[in-house]
Amino acid sequence: MELIIARVKQGDMVAFNALIDEHKAMAFTLAIKLLKNREDAEEVTQDAFVKAYKNISQFEGKSKFSTWLYTIVYNTALTRLRKKQISMQELDSHTVENSVEASESSASWNTLRKDERSSYIQQALHRLVEEDQVVITLFYLNENSLVEICEITGWELSNVKVRLHRARKRLLAQLEKLLDTEVRSLL
Repeated sequence: MELIIARVKQGDMVAFNALIDEHKAMAFTLAIKLLKNREDAEEVTQDAFVKAYKNISQFEGKSKFSTWLYTIVYNTALTRLRKKQISMQELDSHTVENSVEASESSASWNTLRKDERSSYIQQALHRLVEEDQVVITLFYLNENSLVEICEITGWELSNVKVRLHRARKRLLAQLEKLLDTEVRSLL
């Protein structure tokens, strides 16, 4: 990775395209979780990569490149939200399967096919506030560490831990509501 970044710093577009290919899916995922709009997320992702290219000389390697890039994506998306005066919603976590297994609905949860579980997780995730969605996405989907999430969002470590814990609980509650509604509709 360091070699590729060094080549990008020298203006090598082929190397930069390799960085884009490696990180575009997660950058887009983060943007869409924040913006809730495909076109805006695509624009923000593209803008973030342009900003990253223009400012690559500022990347010192003190953190992972992905952390640095996701910080740009996150801040670009927040700027877009502010300009549109859209209120932020919380993002939630993906370890829902572990939490759900401990709940009363675990038997019905375990009988669902993987694609059905994924659908319910996405539905429940969309019911959460944006900050919950962000912390869940960064931690479980992007697999960022707590420290990296602090760097990306500007939140304190204790705040990230609390948000992640609470987001998991809210996600579980939303999943239980969805599953309960689904079971009642079958009866």
